[in-house]
Amino acid sequence: MRRSFTVAPLAGLLLAAAPWFAHGAYPERDVEIVVPYSAGGSVDAMARAFAEAFGKELGGNAVVINRDGAGGTIGVAYVADARNDGYTLLFGPTSPLTQAPFLLGKVPYELSDLQPVCQIFENPFVIAVPQDSPIESIDELLNAAKERPGELSFAHAGVGSVPHLAVATLAQATDIEFNEIAFRGDAGAMPQVLGGHVDFGALGASTVVGKDLRVLANLGDRRIPVFADAPTVTELGAERAIIARNGLYAPAGTPGEVMNQLEATCEAVTQSEAFEQAAARQHQQITFVNSADYTAQLREDYDANRQLIESLGLLQQ
Repeated sequence: MRRSFTVAPLAGLLLAAAPWFAHGAYPERDVEIVVPYSAGGSVDAMARAFAEAFGKELGGNAVVINRDGAGGTIGVAYVADARNDGYTLLFGPTSPLTQAPFLLGKVPYELSDLQPVCQIFENPFVIAVPQDSPIESIDELLNAAKERPGELSFAHAGVGSVPHLAVATLAQATDIEFNEIAFRGDAGAMPQVLGGHVDFGALGASTVVGKDLRVLANLGDRRIPVFADAPTVTELGAERAIIARNGLYAPAGTPGEVMNQLEATCEAVTQSEAFEQAAARQHQQITFVNSADYTAQLREDYDANRQLIESLGLLQQ
């Protein structure tokens, strides 16, 4: 785990940069892009589409490596401890960085162990009910919840997951209480929603598309084309939305020249037609954010998520 660069900062910087300057132009070999989840999911699919375009733009080859386990923390720890020469990068959501430390109590890395390259896309989540549900709008859902506090049940992907926390922010903003039921991901929650065993589901937009469901609201802060009529939680009164941001990260101390090259390449990929098509197929929102702004956003999310998780009684020390 990297905790250096505090003593003799100039010497430390030169030492960190030495492996890169000692060789030719970057990249000289394959760049490893670590996905902290198993193969086959939406993040993995986006990573593979990204890696293909990324390698071409960078003038080399990018290879996706899956290092899953412990809610994404194993893969994150691997990259946090990797050599900071630009050849080992992390691709994935911010949840292992801005949620897991408070839900698990201890993780083998700190936010400062990684250097954000860019934000790439956002994975939208929605509130959905079966098509035959008597609830036809988000206003009807919220009114029913106010009339029957704690009775309306909803399925989500797990305690502390983005959809769980996103609905919690809506509940707090509207002063209502739901009966929350956790499952193992959307795959576990979806049958409960379709079968009418719960009143609604907090599900990924990519999971809901094409299913016999009615989308009532978007758990993000901007509307998405596939469900353009669904209002966002910020439109419904929430001060902030819990966003499933996904980005690219390098180990802390990666040389500035390499970081600049990675950031420029990342931006070019997000503007490429091939990646735009891949994102559309997965119903993901491409949202490029540069390194400086993404770093600031992560810190803001980190602090806000801690407060939210503590308010829900889920904080682990």
